[in-house]
Amino acid sequence: MTAPASRRDDAAAPPRGRRFALSEWLVDVFRLVALDLRQFFDNKLYSVSTFLTSVSMVLAFGAATDEMASPTREAATFFDFVFPGILASGVMFSCAYTVGYTIIVDRNRRTIEDLILSPLSYSGFLVARFAGVVCKCLFQFAAVLVLGIAVFDATVESVPLAALAFVTGCLVFAGLGVVIATFSTEISFPAVVNIIVIPLMYFAGVFFPLGNLGWVGEVMERLPLSVNVELFRAATGQGPSASGEALVLAVGYAVVAVVVAAYAFRRRIGRG
Repeated sequence: MTAPASRRDDAAAPPRGRRFALSEWLVDVFRLVALDLRQFFDNKLYSVSTFLTSVSMVLAFGAATDEMASPTREAATFFDFVFPGILASGVMFSCAYTVGYTIIVDRNRRTIEDLILSPLSYSGFLVARFAGVVCKCLFQFAAVLVLGIAVFDATVESVPLAALAFVTGCLVFAGLGVVIATFSTEISFPAVVNIIVIPLMYFAGVFFPLGNLGWVGEVMERLPLSVNVELFRAATGQGPSASGEALVLAVGYAVVAVVVAAYAFRRRIGRG
């Protein structure tokens, strides 16, 4: 005899306790993200300073190089060539610093200890921190993008590709920020970040084609920031179409960064 349809549906549906636990987890994550954003915007000096690096770069390069010849055939002017790199660099700096300082503040305020005693899991805490940094970086990214389009005639030809470059860049450099913050202090954190991200910016094809470096450029073009610059150039129509290798590397770097950040966070701060 065939079981009633309603009974089959009930059997296929997840247990009510599991669904309730999942909904509670999502509510806790959302609350932590909302608290993170509120604290970010309450600190006016900090929130405004996160905009300055990329915005000032756009204004400076746009005003000074809009009439300069591009070093590549795909871009019309030097500003068109460098603008995608400014977008990628802004994501890198914003995410690495923002999430790193958030983790350090959490540690100093003993938020981590409170987490251990709360129902929210470590995964929920990290998901909230990653979601929060993506949201905060989105404001800066949108401001720079709108400024480039409105003032210096920048274009976006592929929104999905630009979104992919933005999200993967956020995850990669937020993961880097979490790892560094996990093993550093408020004093040493900016020094360690600068040692990593500043050379990356100079050797990622932001200001000049990596082909100028010969075989060294072939190695550098596979670094995380270089991959994101390539995707942003393709998305803005200022470079060749994104290669399959670049797409795979961008997603792969993002996955690895999140996994390593979660492992380092749990090993250093968590119970394990």
